[in-house]
Amino acid sequence: MRSERLYEKIVTQIRALIEEGKLKPGDKLPGERELSTTLGCSRTSLREAFRVLEAEGLIISKSGGGRFVQQIEQSIKYEYHKPTVDLLEKSAILYFLEAREILEPRIAELAVHRATAADLEKIEKALGEVEKSFVYSDQKISSDMNFHVAVAEATHNFVFVSIIESNLHMIRQIRKQTLTDLERYQQSLEEHKQILLAIQNRDVQLAMTATTMHLQNLRKNIEKSLRDNK
Repeated sequence: MRSERLYEKIVTQIRALIEEGKLKPGDKLPGERELSTTLGCSRTSLREAFRVLEAEGLIISKSGGGRFVQQIEQSIKYEYHKPTVDLLEKSAILYFLEAREILEPRIAELAVHRATAADLEKIEKALGEVEKSFVYSDQKISSDMNFHVAVAEATHNFVFVSIIESNLHMIRQIRKQTLTDLERYQQSLEEHKQILLAIQNRDVQLAMTATTMHLQNLRKNIEKSLRDNK
């Protein structure tokens, strides 16, 4: 196997261990040295695999505490009867949405105060791409992500931008489940327009409210999707 593809095999192996119940939600993974020996791989390949698994929300890393299998979100723990990996992926999405509901209204508030004319132009352009990408689902997802990155960039705080960019995989997974629905896509587009309008008008309260409503509606649609596919 080519070395650049070895990490993909490791991802598959770890997902299988979770699916088979040999690694359970909340379990601590063995250390890198032990695990690399068990799986017959280098620690470099193992770390690359962990980056993928962490981006998918299956594995979490605790500073100084090692790596753990993600816990299952309580609201779906008993209601949905899916394989463990599927439940973990859905849990990660719900945890991520919860974090966004706290973080992004604050990002919108700072964007109102700090956005330059160039920032506003970039957000508006990103929104225009969302409108134009209606026909192509992959472009819809990318354009939507670009809008949120542009708003974060308008804060001129690299930490916010880094948080949004480092979680683009999770945002993509969410959008795959919601932007295929025409009604939700149109609703989402209007919500984005309200966020842009609030930032343009330097209206802090409206920017925060519009962002909160957008994320709450997103959560409702995700939860509906989970119910429909349990």
